[in-house]
Amino acid sequence: MNHRFRIFVLDDEPLIAQTLAKVLETRGYEAHARYTSAEILELATKIAPDLLIADVSLGPNQITGIDVAIYFQRFHPGCEAILISGNPTTSELHDRARAEGHDFELLSKPVSPEYLLEVVNRRLERKAA
Repeated sequence: MNHRFRIFVLDDEPLIAQTLAKVLETRGYEAHARYTSAEILELATKIAPDLLIADVSLGPNQITGIDVAIYFQRFHPGCEAILISGNPTTSELHDRARAEGHDFELLSKPVSPEYLLEVVNRRLERKAA
């Protein structure tokens, strides 16, 4: 496959977003790290992602990572989404999104690089099929 998958990483903790992006880049993905919902939504107006990895709980005055993922699926059909969270209560938000027909995978922080890459590969293989 000649297509180099483009992955957006959203986390309000810059170190986490940058680390995840670096892990993805070492495997040949084109990764873009952003730290606010506004930054990632602006980037999405310029280039289309194949996959979004978003923290569910972002800083104050921001929409949730789930809302960002819903936006991406609406305006970038076919964009896969993986959500990450260190907060156990976000599973309720995830369940609500699933009930509304959104197919997001939710990973618990901290997520190991190996497991993240396994999930990313699975989601992108599904997209390529």
